[in-house]
Amino acid sequence: MGGTILRNARLHLCSDEFFGSDSLAIQNHRIIPVDPALFEDGNSEELNLNGLHVAPGLIDLLVNGCAGVTFASEPTVESLEKMRRFLTQRGTLTFVPTIVSGPRENMTRALNAVAEFRSKHPGVCPGIHLEGPFINPERKGFHPVGYIRNITDADIAYVREHHEDIAYMTIAPEVVKGKALLDLQSTGVTLSMGHSNATYQDALVAMRAGITNVTHLFNGMRPPTGREPGLIGAALTFEDARVGLIADGRHVHPAHIRIMHRILENRLYIVSDSQAAAGSPDLMNSFTVAGTEIFVDQARGLIDAKGALAGTNLSLLDSVRFLVKSCGFTIDEALAAASTVPAQMLGLDHEYGRIEGGYVADLIIFDDDFRIRYVVQNGFIKNSAELL
Repeated sequence: MGGTILRNARLHLCSDEFFGSDSLAIQNHRIIPVDPALFEDGNSEELNLNGLHVAPGLIDLLVNGCAGVTFASEPTVESLEKMRRFLTQRGTLTFVPTIVSGPRENMTRALNAVAEFRSKHPGVCPGIHLEGPFINPERKGFHPVGYIRNITDADIAYVREHHEDIAYMTIAPEVVKGKALLDLQSTGVTLSMGHSNATYQDALVAMRAGITNVTHLFNGMRPPTGREPGLIGAALTFEDARVGLIADGRHVHPAHIRIMHRILENRLYIVSDSQAAAGSPDLMNSFTVAGTEIFVDQARGLIDAKGALAGTNLSLLDSVRFLVKSCGFTIDEALAAASTVPAQMLGLDHEYGRIEGGYVADLIIFDDDFRIRYVVQNGFIKNSAELL
């Protein structure tokens, strides 16, 4: 029979079958409760974790780059491999590479690279995030304005052709609306709202039509006022909305994060929005994303020439730590925002995002300082030294 047993652990985000337990087993790449039969043939291995934390592998839905790589600038399988190695070391076992608004040829190269990468690493990458180009130029952030445009029938046909390799798309609901929105939805691609100047009514119409995800709340959208709640107000009042947020202390104030958590509870998830500077092997003073130079400012973070924020140099585990240390989250609440809720957003929650019997054995094992000690990916265990 055989398997691997993890003992003396603090388990997080478990199903009821693991309630009160300090152990779990891994067999045939899946999580199972510890069964006495595992000991019968003497083929099982045991690992005493001495009180370390065990949680589902983190799922990052917005990764522009890391490890010195900007995926939009170098959309290759080799780039994705470099990103995967760094992210695995930091506990992110599933990630969605992101490209911002740019030329069609670049999008095609990125989609082809993602398709090949997914064939090599099933379960690691659910697909690409197309952040634009069908967004509002008034809320473009650092997206190059020359590539932002309205959607056409040819664009919808293109999305339909590549839908299997697109995890989700960020659109502005006031830009893609009516028949165009219905046609885009018919491709089967998950849609999210962001980089938008939508009114409350614009956003509500899109949510009622089934677009219930919001990309990096507060950033790249109309700020709410007393008379116009905007997209943010719609996200907070529509009960089926799931809301992403960049938890780095710069993009959103910790007080806002606490308020959002009280309102949204288990509908809030976090993304790293990481850029090439995250885990770069070389010191980076600047780098380029879609033709825009991004500067690494030690005081203000990653900014463009106009001072607009342009992602982070963090991993998702850094953001989990930030939620616990600075925003009053419990460890379970922070971990859920980085695994369970992202899994739900992409429809992966039948196999990922929880410690539950039959789920894929993607797990992170870390200490009280949020340092990764072991990673379990698809049932295979590696310690921190083996991940280097």
